[in-house]
Amino acid sequence: MSQLCSVLCVSYNHAKFAAAGLQSIYEQTYRDIEIIVLDDGSPDNSVEVIEAALAQSPFPTTFIKQENSGNVPANFNKALAAASGEFVTMVALDDILMPDCIANAIDVLSQDHSIVFAANTGHFSIDENGKRISEELHLPRPENHPKTAQDLIELEFNSLGSFYIQGQVFRRDALLAVGGFDDTMTGDDIILRTRLFQHMARHPELKFALGNNVVLLYRKHGDNLHRNTLRQVKTIVQWKEKYFPDRAYPDLFYKWIEGLVKQSIQQDRPDDVRLASDLSPQVAQFIEDHKKTWKYRRRVTKRKIKKLFGA
Repeated sequence: MSQLCSVLCVSYNHAKFAAAGLQSIYEQTYRDIEIIVLDDGSPDNSVEVIEAALAQSPFPTTFIKQENSGNVPANFNKALAAASGEFVTMVALDDILMPDCIANAIDVLSQDHSIVFAANTGHFSIDENGKRISEELHLPRPENHPKTAQDLIELEFNSLGSFYIQGQVFRRDALLAVGGFDDTMTGDDIILRTRLFQHMARHPELKFALGNNVVLLYRKHGDNLHRNTLRQVKTIVQWKEKYFPDRAYPDLFYKWIEGLVKQSIQQDRPDDVRLASDLSPQVAQFIEDHKKTWKYRRRVTKRKIKKLFGA
């Protein structure tokens, strides 16, 4: 019986990495695959690189080219709408899938149809040239593995994330049941996971599987979205207000805010602090309180001295 897995790939300015990302799909030990690639109006030569790489694909492919939208959730939804597989996995074309990641997940999913996703926690970080720059990393750590959908929700909330969605395998009908990504919001991974986890909590017959295999080589480079701290803060504000309106922000969020303020001082980006303050009264109040601390004043003074001496 065919158990097609649709691999959804979204790309923007990934010309340097796209061929390697696609090659990691071609090398999957699981062979019942289709590939859907969406390029979001890249100004580099991503389209040419992707077209050349797809010409070598051993699997059926669909290539969606569009003007730039900058809307990552909408782009993944468009790719999802083009998918026909029973299963779905996702990868950005600057990352690399491990060869067995799809096969191992589908082995698990095939054993129990009430399992809506099979995920693994392991990954390595790599640099722009594909060199490993980390030891084996796990999100979440094995000792913190959730056992229930409510555990997943608590992990997501308190850690501001649970696991990378790249290389994890989901049942397509489960993603469609929650409406996929929310294209009215800034965030993508955290929103999809939260929608799915809350759906599972409402339907306790649904299960998940979480292992510790390494499924992904996560590439770190200057254009990673996670490096945009203001975008990350905006994502969390929107996510918390929509999905957890009655809860206080987790402590980790305020560490992110402090990091944004520190970054704004070091990079002379005061508008980032103003824009963050405009996101919510809680953020604004924390920033005002933080500005009264010795830590903040010391950082401002150190930056002024460096600028005075041309550093």
